[in-house]
This record gives sequence, C-alpha cells and structure tokens, in this order.
Amino acid sequence: MIAIQLLVAIIFGTHALRSARAFHHQQTVQELSRLTVLLRDSYAELVKAGDIQTLDRLIKQHGREGGIRITVIDQEDGRPLADSHGDVATMDNHLGRPEVRMAINGQTGTANRFSDSVLIEMMYYAEFVPARSDGGRNIILRTAVPMTEVNADLRRLLGTLGIAGLAVLLITVAGVYIVSRLFSDTISTLSHRATALAAGDAHHPIEEPSARELVPLVQAVNDMAGQLHDRIVQLQANQHEHEAILQSMNSGVIALDLDQRVVRLNRSASEMLGSHVEGLTKGRLLQEVVRNDGLNRFVQSAMHEHARQPAEFRLRSDPETIVQAMSSPLTDAEGRRVGILIVLNDVTAIRRLESLRSDFAANVSHELRTPITNIKGYVETMLEVGVDDAEQAQRFLDIIKRNSDRLAAIVEDILSLAWLEQPGTRQSLEREPTLLAPVIKSVVTQFENAAHAKRITLNTNVPDDLQVLMNRQLIEQAIANYASNAIKYSPPDTTITITAIRRSDQDEIEIAVADQGPGIPREHLPRIFERFYRVDKARSRELGGTGLGLAIVKHIALVHGGRVDVHSTVGQGSIFRLILT
Repeated sequence: MIAIQLLVAIIFGTHALRSARAFHHQQTVQELSRLTVLLRDSYAELVKAGDIQTLDRLIKQHGREGGIRITVIDQEDGRPLADSHGDVATMDNHLGRPEVRMAINGQTGTANRFSDSVLIEMMYYAEFVPARSDGGRNIILRTAVPMTEVNADLRRLLGTLGIAGLAVLLITVAGVYIVSRLFSDTISTLSHRATALAAGDAHHPIEEPSARELVPLVQAVNDMAGQLHDRIVQLQANQHEHEAILQSMNSGVIALDLDQRVVRLNRSASEMLGSHVEGLTKGRLLQEVVRNDGLNRFVQSAMHEHARQPAEFRLRSDPETIVQAMSSPLTDAEGRRVGILIVLNDVTAIRRLESLRSDFAANVSHELRTPITNIKGYVETMLEVGVDDAEQAQRFLDIIKRNSDRLAAIVEDILSLAWLEQPGTRQSLEREPTLLAPVIKSVVTQFENAAHAKRITLNTNVPDDLQVLMNRQLIEQAIANYASNAIKYSPPDTTITITAIRRSDQDEIEIAVADQGPGIPREHLPRIFERFYRVDKARSRELGGTGLGLAIVKHIALVHGGRVDVHSTVGQGSIFRLILT
C-alpha cells in the first residue's frame, strides 16, 4: 500500500508540476502579449520620429516600474535600438535569438533561456511591429520576465504537493496499521508457532483467536503440532537408540554416498582416522578427509562390487594403526542402493600380540635351548662315563649349576615381565613416597663386590631429601638392572656414576646410570629395550645376561607412568636414564 501510494504521489506530482509549469508559461505569455499591445504603438511612433534617446529612456522607465525587461530590435539588421536593462552599444546582434527569428517569421516568439546580458534565466516574448509609414523601420518588440518568480511559484506548488502527498501517505500508513493490528497478534502468534514447530517445539497449543477468519487456520496448526510432537518423540527415541548403539561400537563405521561423500561417522572411526576428522567430514569426499591409499583403494573396489572380501591395511597415525575393513551396500527404504557402509576393526593389538608371541616364542626357545642343552649334555656324559673322576665330575656339576641358574634367571625374568605387562598392574600397584638415597645406596651395596672384582668405582650423587612416589622393590630392581649391565660391560679401572635429580621445568625425577664402557652403536639404540635384543650376542651370553633386563626396566617405568631413555657414544660410554613423574 505504501509503495502504491508513493508511486501515485510521484506520478500525480510530476503531472501536476508539468501542468503548473505550462499554466505559468501560458499566463506569462498572455501578460507579456497584453503588455506588448499597450506599448508597441508609443514605441513605434518614437522609432518613426527617430527619437531613439527618448525611446531608450522611456523603455528603462517602463522596465523599472513593471519589473520586466523591454528590448526594441531593428528587424532589418538585428541591432538593439533600446533596452531597459543594458547599454545597446555593448549588445550583440539579436537576429540569432530564437524568439526574434520566430517573430520575423510571423509567429509568436517565445523562449525560455539564460540571458548572457543580465545573467539570469528569462522568459522572452517577441512580436513583429511594422513601420508606421513608407520608408520607416520595422521593429521587433521583445519583453521578458525573470524565471525566478515562476520557479519560486513552482517550488511553492511542489512543497504544497509534497505536504499533501506526505499527509496522504501518513493517513494510508495509519489506516493500514489500524487494520493490520486487528489480525497482527494472531498472525504473529501463528508465525512464532510455525517457527517453533520448524525447530521441533510442539508442546504449546495456540489459543482460539477472536478473528473468526483465522479460527480454522489455528485449529489446523494445533492439530499439526500435536501430530508432529508424537512423531518427533518417536523419532528422537529411535535416533537416541541408534546413536547409542553406533557410538558404543568398538568398530569404526563410515557411511558413504554414491559420490564417496561422508554421510555418517562414529566415534571409533574418528579415533582410528585421527581426532582432527571428527565434526569436519559430513558432506566432504572421503579422499579429502583421509589420505590413505589402502582405505581409498578398498572404497573404490567396494563401490563397484556388491560383496567385498575383508581387507587389511595400515592407517597413517601415531601410533600406527592396523585395521581390517569390511563393506556392505547402503540402501534406502525402497531398497535402492544409495551408498556403501564401511566397518573398520582395529586389529593392531591382535597383530602386535601375534608378532610378540611369535618373537617371544622364538627368543625364549632359543634362550632356553642353550642351558637345557648344556645341562642335558653334561648329565648324559656323567651317566655314560661315570663319576669316578671326582675333579671331572665337580667341573661338570659346576657347569650344570651355572646353566641351571641361568635357566632359573630367565624364567624369573619372564614371570616378572609377564606380571608387569598385565593391563591392571599400573592401577593395582602399591606406591608410596620414598626417599631415593637409601634405595640407591642399597643397590650400590648389592654390587660392591662385583665392582671391586673388576676394580670399578661406584659413585653416587643423590640429594638426601629427594623423594618420589614409587614401589620401592620395583624401582630398586630397575636401578639394579642398570647397574648390573654397567658393571658387566665396563672395562676394569673405570667409574660408574649413579645420579638422581628433579627436573624443575617438567616436575620429573631422573635417575641416571653412567658408565665408561664401550658404548652402543647408534643403530642399536631404538631397539635396546626390546626383549632378548642383544648388541653383541656372543659376549652377552658369555657374561650371563638373560636379555630381559632392560625390557623389565622399561615396563617398571611404564607402570609408574614414566619412561626410559639412553644416550651412548661408541668408545666413551653410555648413560641409561629412568624418568619418573
């Protein structure tokens, strides 16, 4: 309504303004025409008499009194003879003026234009006045009024029209507002209710409106809200049930459409593919989200086959994850294929356990075979040759005892390692605040004789007040394993130093055992804490090690929430660290 009113006001105002301008123009021309009739005879007589000075003085007087411009122009040469507002001597030829040309041609000469003489816009009226006698001059009598008055009248008219249009517009707005308020409350309520329904809120019915025309609409909305509420409740229950099942699955589930865009992804899949994937994948291509050749090849094959054999591949993650993938078609309610469903099972632990089991079995059988073979061989020898030679029998028994001790040590270390690797060990481990100095002193006392036998000096540097939350027996065993290895592999006349410090920047306790032994080549350092891993296998067995000591230290650190570290330089020695939090 407001737009229509504005359009009508503009059209009406434009038309009225044009009509007013035309009316003013006509009125002005008529007034100038009447004025010309009154003046032309007296001016013609003066021109006939040749009294141009009197003519000029009279024209200036009439111009001042009437507020108009009067000009008498010689029709033959176009030279102004007299002018009420200027000096004719300085004025140019007027034959080129449009109103003058029209008057010469016998027409009523009118024109609206800017005057170069008086420097304002003027409305001109020119009329041809013939000579009074033979041989006399034909003249053009031109009168003009400034357009400032006409424009002022038009501006006043425009203001009046604007006020009138604004009044009509305000009346229209007020009328529309009053009428619309009769329905606005109900319409607003319906609008808010519809918005609430779209957002899933179907709990609050709308009261019956006073406007009878809207009653059926309100009833329909209320009925729709009730039905929608029942359906939303059912859908939410089903969705929560499906979501709980999906998110509780240990298997990763990825739903893809036919364009391989992600439709759904559960928590397990996000964890397998990487934490950055969650919440960023819906609607995106799987290849954009996960850049894994194995998974992408599997998806490509599954897209073109209705049945797909399980595939196994590695995901690029830290740590590396091995997954087994299976696929099945994804169909809609009508049974049409709309995508595929990928199920990922994390088999990393299974494959790691299989590898560990295989390696452990191979290493254990290899480590146990040697002492068992030695024991069996020497017992068989004694049974065959007898024990008459007491010295020979004693030597055989010593060998059997050493191999039995080695076999017992391997079994003991295997049992310790198995206990440390149990999932609940860390949670059930008893720990208490303990001073480190007495623990390290106990280790030094334990290995004093072995160190003295090789002329090795044991030094300690441990603050007396350094305390850590730990299981004393396990920590003492870990430090003892470090010290035992240092004594075994260090040459005579060297020093082994055991230190303990608190790292203030990380709130950690670092226990370090530094030796001056042969050192460990760099390529062996990443595997030095693996079970049965030996840098020099022949020398290790000669020194009597089981190959499990450092692995036990590593797992002791892990059950305390810590870690192990080693730094070694060939020919200069090694530093083994046990770091506890």
